[in-house]
Amino acid sequence: MRQIKRRAFSLLEVLAAIAVLGLLVAVAVPIFEKIRAGGDRTAAVANMRTIGQGISLYAADHGGMLPGPLWPGQMPQLDPGREGRLVRELASHLDIAVPSTPQVVALFVPPAYRRAVGNVALSNARTFVLNMNTGTAAEPFQPWGSLTSQPPLPPRSMAQVPAAAWGFSDADRLHPRVGAAAWKAETPASKIHGSRRLAWFFNGSVGPVEEAELEMPR
Repeated sequence: MRQIKRRAFSLLEVLAAIAVLGLLVAVAVPIFEKIRAGGDRTAAVANMRTIGQGISLYAADHGGMLPGPLWPGQMPQLDPGREGRLVRELASHLDIAVPSTPQVVALFVPPAYRRAVGNVALSNARTFVLNMNTGTAAEPFQPWGSLTSQPPLPPRSMAQVPAAAWGFSDADRLHPRVGAAAWKAETPASKIHGSRRLAWFFNGSVGPVEEAELEMPR
C-alpha cells in the first residue's frame, strides 16, 4: 500500500496564521463593542420612555402634580420605607410589585451602567440624576420638589415645567449636577453612553442631552 506523506506546517506558516487570526480579532472586537453599545443604548432609551410614561400616569392620577418630593440622585432599589425615590413613587403605575424587603428594579438600571461598574452591588447605586432646577439661580424652579429644604418643598405641576427641559438623565461623576454631590462615588467614573448622556425630557421624548443643558442655572 502506498503511504501518504503528511506535510508539517512550517514555523513561518504557523506565525502567519496567528498573525491573520490576531488581525481578524482586532477588527472584530470593535465591531462587537459597537453593536453591544448600540444595544445598550436602545434598551436604555426604551427604559427611560417607560419611566416617563409612569411619570405621566402618576401626574394624571395626582391632579397634574409630578412625583415627589424627591432626592437628586435616584436609586434603582425599591424600598417601601424610603421616601424620595422615583422607583417607589411610580411602582403602582408601572405594575412593579412592591417587595417586602428592598429590591433593585432592573428598569431603573441602564445596561451600560452595569457594564461600567462591573459586579459592584447596586443597592446604593445612583443611576439617574434629576433636574432639580429648571429656573434660574435667582429664581429657582424645582419640578420635583426638594427633601433637602426645611420644610420639604412639594413637587410642581407637570404643566408648569418647560416642555423642552430635561427631567432626568444618566448619572456619572463628570455630570455637572453630580460632581459636588456626596453620593458621586456611587456613579460611574465617566459617561456610559459615549460622548453624550441620555435624558428624558418633560415633553415625553428621550434622547441625547447637550452638556450646556445640564449645567446649573445661572
